[in-house]
Amino acid sequence: MRDRKLIAYTPVKSPRMSSRFQLVDLVDELVGDRLRDGDVLVVSSKFIAVSEGRVLRLDSVKCGEYAYSLSKRYVMPAELCELIVRESDEIVGGVVGFILAIKDGLITPNAGIDKSNVEHGKVVLYPRRPLDSASSIVEAMKFRHGLDVGVVISDSRLMPTRKGTTGVALAAAGLEAIVDLRGRLDLFGNVLRVTSQAIADDLCSGAQLAMGEADEGTPLVVVRGLKRTLIRNTRYPSLSFSIRSDQCVYMRSLGYSARRRVPLAS
Repeated sequence: MRDRKLIAYTPVKSPRMSSRFQLVDLVDELVGDRLRDGDVLVVSSKFIAVSEGRVLRLDSVKCGEYAYSLSKRYVMPAELCELIVRESDEIVGGVVGFILAIKDGLITPNAGIDKSNVEHGKVVLYPRRPLDSASSIVEAMKFRHGLDVGVVISDSRLMPTRKGTTGVALAAAGLEAIVDLRGRLDLFGNVLRVTSQAIADDLCSGAQLAMGEADEGTPLVVVRGLKRTLIRNTRYPSLSFSIRSDQCVYMRSLGYSARRRVPLAS
């Protein structure tokens, strides 16, 4: 059996950031001298969002009628419901305490709005331009250090019917984030017809082990040991990781049809 190269995940600590900051400069300060050619840097989406100033006080949000209706239905603060309405592309449904939404092709509770690891009374929204942030880090590492690296913007995600969170990619640059395996043969010579490997999601899941979910303060993870051929001049926006609801085996099986708003009649 051929020896496989080990893939190493190294977390990188950062000062606690609570307001807008210069992302590329801080990343370079924290990790620029550690990187090698072919590395991939996984960056927390919350870190990106804070750098963009996407932190809001809930008591500053003005609510509309629909938000108040959702608040009553799901027993949630109206201000949070208003932000979910603004941030989501579709609202699928919900349960007490959570509204299930689709944001940039990703199905996510509360449109990805997070109250953890932020000051009380504030929330962090999804980053507005995760692909631009990923690309700017890739370009800076090339210009400042002469390195070809990949960058993946990562979020933690609850998976249907599974306990706990795992990682998922919101955007990626500088690497082949999805590898199409259609046409290749499996161990028994069968032709793969639908299989693609979600490289960026896989990297995010591994990086979650190093980042943690509580007070670790490690929003960056350096991944070393990937095949060098995965490092390429590419850009993957959020929607490139998704398929439409009418093409998703889970959503179709549940009888979901796209709609902008959840009817509030019982």
